[in-house]
Amino acid sequence: MSNFKFDTHMHFDLYEERDKILNYAEANKSYTIAVTNLPDLYERYLHINDDRKYVQCALGFHPELAFQYQNQLKKFDQLLETTRYVGEIGLDFTIKDLSNQKVQEEIFLHIVNECNKSGNKILTIHSRRAEKRVLEILADLSSCIIILHWYSGPIKLMDEAIKRGYYFSVNHQMIQSKNGKKIVDNIPLDRVLIESDAPFTKGLQDKYSIDFMNDIYRYLCDTKGISEKELSAILKNNFKTILTKYQQ
Repeated sequence: MSNFKFDTHMHFDLYEERDKILNYAEANKSYTIAVTNLPDLYERYLHINDDRKYVQCALGFHPELAFQYQNQLKKFDQLLETTRYVGEIGLDFTIKDLSNQKVQEEIFLHIVNECNKSGNKILTIHSRRAEKRVLEILADLSSCIIILHWYSGPIKLMDEAIKRGYYFSVNHQMIQSKNGKKIVDNIPLDRVLIESDAPFTKGLQDKYSIDFMNDIYRYLCDTKGISEKELSAILKNNFKTILTKYQQ
């Protein structure tokens, strides 16, 4: 594949052969944001940044784990200044328990406020069934880059996110459903980023490969009426923009 290679949201630590996956991404020069689900896990894998050019580890606090591990919030704060990359964070209201949702909101709001104070962070955000509340909490966050990961909510809210300058990371599974295609079709090309969300997506449960990008490239070229070379240049510029914005 000669196109620009990158993956803005993948869970390398959920595979058994973690080092092999990181070395694979490095060897293929695929710029990768390796998200984590808890501060403890980020701390465990922080060393992956030491000798790799293409892989960066993100400090995460997954909403589905927030209630059970809320005592790790202090550790999150302690680790925040060790990275520009924050994720996976956000809200997940497929969990119907209201006390769980309340803790999710408290933790997410705290993280957003800390990131806003720190500034210059790149946030990859989970918003399943909670898109409206996520956008409310993010409304005053002006000093960081926002990436909405695998967005699946209403187009109306998506339009608000676009007006704010947010990015959307899309994966190959999104273009296999009617709703997913509708969402991808409504994202301006200059806000598109690519993710695998491995190992949670089709074909990547057991083994990681950057080949997942091929389907996304083909789909975007077909629907937007541009060549792969043109698309590759746009996506490369998008990724470069999130890396350089707010940096002095």
